[in-house]
Amino acid sequence: MHNARLRPSVFLVAVLSVGLAVVGCSSPSQAPDAPAEEPAADTPSGPNLSLLYTTPADGLVLHDARRDSSRTLVPGAAYDSVQARSASGRYLAFSYQTADSTHLAMLDRTTQTLQSVDARETPVTYSLAWHPSEDRLAFAYYEPAQSGTRGPGDVFVTTPEGRTSDVGCSAAREVLHWLPDGSLATRNDDRLYVVAPSDCTTRASVDARRMRKATYAPTGEHLAYIHRELSYDREANEYTPDSSLFLSDARGRNAQKIFGHERRVRHLRWASDASELAFDVRVEASGHRQIAIYNLGSERTVYLTPPEQTGADQAQPLWSPSGSYVAFTLRTSGGPRAAVRIEGQTRRFGRVDGAVHGWVDDRTLVVPGPDSLRVQTLDGSTEYSQSLLGALIHVWNRDPA
Repeated sequence: MHNARLRPSVFLVAVLSVGLAVVGCSSPSQAPDAPAEEPAADTPSGPNLSLLYTTPADGLVLHDARRDSSRTLVPGAAYDSVQARSASGRYLAFSYQTADSTHLAMLDRTTQTLQSVDARETPVTYSLAWHPSEDRLAFAYYEPAQSGTRGPGDVFVTTPEGRTSDVGCSAAREVLHWLPDGSLATRNDDRLYVVAPSDCTTRASVDARRMRKATYAPTGEHLAYIHRELSYDREANEYTPDSSLFLSDARGRNAQKIFGHERRVRHLRWASDASELAFDVRVEASGHRQIAIYNLGSERTVYLTPPEQTGADQAQPLWSPSGSYVAFTLRTSGGPRAAVRIEGQTRRFGRVDGAVHGWVDDRTLVVPGPDSLRVQTLDGSTEYSQSLLGALIHVWNRDPA
């Protein structure tokens, strides 16, 4: 966090977002021309937003909030929880499931069209990594094994034009990041591999057997991860997993411990400029989980809210696009709430269901509640609201017609 943002007054809390589902192919529909003598029923009147979501009844749906109109892209689709947006912001890649297969698709947010990228008849887990400056997507899949490990799989590179090539990896099963030097960071259960995207030539390799939740900074220069191992809790008379936070370079070298296992670090989130890392930890002084921010430049950690001012758990931070604010879930006795820290006070945005979904822009939050979806500005006003009947995948500002 930049020094100016170390003060509690600059942070804000948002809510946890929920379910998701997605994709299919379809051409954007044109609204019919209205008779000149009377207002058209579909005259744009809502906010300039598009929503992508799935419902049990309709499958994958693209909704135009301006005209309050929807169209089904893939009947019977259910969101598969994996998504990534290209560096240009134009393309959204995501995975979804149908009754008999798992799919990877790419949505062009400008033209509102969807194209299929990959499909597997057996249940698989996808992972995604966009090139840092080009519209090229690296993706991998693996078949989950009964033991919970990564089974058979492969790594590919594709483009929005549909040109897909097999990287040729014999060991890698998951893609983590496309590094600034052009390499791909990949892994399997045992090792992290930095490889060439053309032929999977190994450029670096490190032991990853105890590396969990590996999360690269957006610049690809740093890697944060949870180091897991079992430690014996004499009071509980059982083994408990260690969860120390480590930070290393892009190739897993020069690792340093940031927090020990007693803090139970969770939910690592990098700021867009990669200068800060947010997460939630257990704080003995407050008795709650709290959002903490580690600044790479100063090598210091600060809490979003001072422990003496904390009365409820804070969890699952999510940075705004500029890194000026952090959205998170406030777990109160009345249920989880969306909140924001402004001028030394915590402002609540109402009930939320699930985890913080995301930001439309630096001043607008997407807040899924128990029975509705709300798009709210930081001043607390509701820009858009809709009954939430399924799993939300993505919300974005749509280019003017």
